[in-house]
Amino acid sequence: MSELVNQPISNRRIDNSPWERYRRPYVRDLAYVLACPNVLTQWLDFTPHQNTHTVAVHSAQFWQTQFEAYEQQLTELDTTAAYQDLTRYLLKRPSPNRLGFHFEGLLSFWLEDGFARKLHPYETLASNVQLYNGKQTTGELDLILYNHAEQLVEHWELAIKFFMGSAPFEPVNWVGINSNDNLQRKMTHMQTKQFRAVWVDTEDRGQVKIDKRYGVIKGRFFLLINTTDIGDYDWPHWLTPSFPIHEWCDKRDKTALSTIDTTSLRAAHYIEWFTKRDFYDELNAYDSRQQQIVWSDSEQPRTGLYFEGNRPIVIYPRQPNGVDE
Repeated sequence: MSELVNQPISNRRIDNSPWERYRRPYVRDLAYVLACPNVLTQWLDFTPHQNTHTVAVHSAQFWQTQFEAYEQQLTELDTTAAYQDLTRYLLKRPSPNRLGFHFEGLLSFWLEDGFARKLHPYETLASNVQLYNGKQTTGELDLILYNHAEQLVEHWELAIKFFMGSAPFEPVNWVGINSNDNLQRKMTHMQTKQFRAVWVDTEDRGQVKIDKRYGVIKGRFFLLINTTDIGDYDWPHWLTPSFPIHEWCDKRDKTALSTIDTTSLRAAHYIEWFTKRDFYDELNAYDSRQQQIVWSDSEQPRTGLYFEGNRPIVIYPRQPNGVDE
């Protein structure tokens, strides 16, 4: 499927993080959600024989433009009492500590606040629209928007994904901590389930017809640690060059583990898959009960996200069949 781009992997690893200039954690997260591009340069159809709708993706330039348009408001949220509006908005939403719901909450806040300030043309018509087959709920649609610039009703389906990659770097080879989750499976589910909807009921405008569909997939990808040459494989054409790329380490690879400085290593808190919370570093420094992370031949490190200083690393078991789970 993939056209391969011949470029050294070291030139592809991305760590351009404009969100780190912000001090308050939810502002960092909001800046990250806006500045991070979509993982995809184009939608990939894994069900060409099914009667499904065309799905589009926003370009990296689109998201850069939205971030720049909202920068002044991000600064205000980061430096004034306006931050309380953001925190109240996020914490009143269902399951605010789940990554997917947090992602949706951040984008929803930007959509509503940015539209009210005339910083973008997207009016929220409905969110979390339930889909039914008879009386049975079969799913839901994340966001139904009206694009005033193009006079179109748009359906945005959202996903935040943190995937480890392995050769040959097809969508199925980018997998999550949950071994059942991979990029191809997620996209197939979105296209064959949520993106099949045509008509949607809204509170203020009644029933509206969807004119355009967008897959909004953001997050972070991780490459095998100390990778400088992957032979015949390189980035496929669908992967946005500026998408955040970090590293993962096979928890069974003692040589690779030995390159990690455990004196500056700490396990990340769940929310830090979005952005790092520096105050956890300070808590570790002042809490005498916090012990240095060590591992041995008899005790492997736990699977999860870690920080070696400011460097994010996922420690994860590589499977013997070459498919990482």
